[in-house]
Amino acid sequence: MVIFTEKTYKNEKGYFYIPVTWREEFKLYNGVEVGIDCFNDSVIVIDRAPAREYKQFVSAKGKLTIPLELRQRLNNQSYHIIIEQRDERIILAPKLN
Repeated sequence: MVIFTEKTYKNEKGYFYIPVTWREEFKLYNGVEVGIDCFNDSVIVIDRAPAREYKQFVSAKGKLTIPLELRQRLNNQSYHIIIEQRDERIILAPKLN
């Protein structure tokens, strides 16, 4: 099931907070390592897959930092936070104005 949340990620900040519901369901607690990949310099995928381009750790309150190198590659500044529940993955998709 794909869930479109009402939350957004702003690229200029460099971090976002994983919604608590999904943090708990996906067991993304403080200190857990996640993988981050970018497709077409616009869509970001975050999950626990070991073969992702970037690795980051979830910090307090579900804060996740998007690596600077990746942020600089992104074409958009504002992203929808989408949840792929079956695959336990978070997608940041460009927000169209």
